[in-house]
Amino acid sequence: MIRVFYGNGKDLYWEKNPVNLKATEDPILWVDLQSPSEEEKKRVETTFGIEFFTQQEAAEIESSSRYFEDSEGFEANTAFLVHEDKTYKTKQVSFILRNNTLFTLREADLQSFAETVRKLKTFQKGSSHKAFQIWLLLIESQTDLDADFIEYLTRVTNTVSRRLVKERSIQEETLLRITQLQEYTILIRESIVDKQRLVSSLLRSVQVAKTERGRLRIIFKDISSLLQHTQFSFERLEYLQNTFLGLVNIEQNQVIKIFTVVTVIFLPPTLIASIYGMNFEYMPELKWLMGYPFALGLMVFSSLVFLWFFRRKNWL
Repeated sequence: MIRVFYGNGKDLYWEKNPVNLKATEDPILWVDLQSPSEEEKKRVETTFGIEFFTQQEAAEIESSSRYFEDSEGFEANTAFLVHEDKTYKTKQVSFILRNNTLFTLREADLQSFAETVRKLKTFQKGSSHKAFQIWLLLIESQTDLDADFIEYLTRVTNTVSRRLVKERSIQEETLLRITQLQEYTILIRESIVDKQRLVSSLLRSVQVAKTERGRLRIIFKDISSLLQHTQFSFERLEYLQNTFLGLVNIEQNQVIKIFTVVTVIFLPPTLIASIYGMNFEYMPELKWLMGYPFALGLMVFSSLVFLWFFRRKNWL
């Protein structure tokens, strides 16, 4: 799907899958490609003389693949967090800024794009628009959504923490939940770090106007604060995981202690039974009338002595 946004200096309007991309009197500010076919992608590239990154190039972590700048404009790739198939993933989004026209290529329906369009519609009529401002608005919208996601992770972490402290029970579900939260925290951190590199590169660019640098600095501060929150969240999850593993060790130690106590308690009776189970001909108690009750009583007595000793030491 192709969406083209036009701006005449006063109003901003858009058209979905236009027949002719150049057939308009108003300049094109934004061309958004969402899950486009190869034909649609080639059509935009041929019409505007640009070349999008391939999916493999967009996923590479080299700085040259994440950000490129020349005299004609900017090219960048960054990761956006998206909820898909009942889980969270990062999707690569490609940006190209040429001659006051922003081109975006994405393979997912991202909430930040819908939020950006909503904000553009609420702007007062007569306000001027620039492609670079739309790009910054996209970054700001995604940063706000990232902050909301971090708040969601914090609420879930608080729930898991209270449940672990209250119930003091060891369940596999709790450990899996903590691991899942750690994975989500890593994903959001990678996405935020990617945006931080992008904003940092834009701040160093001589092509960015001074009026936009202040806005970029605010975005950079917001992103830096989000990184601090993700670091704290990850450390907290690691602490919860260590607490869970500590409870596992305590429970295992309790089980081992019970087995040890039972073994020690039955050790003296076993020794006594072994002695009196010998088949030597000359044994003093062999023909003793009270030998059997005496042996049983000695076994019980020895067990009680060890039980008393363990309770005195608070081992039981």
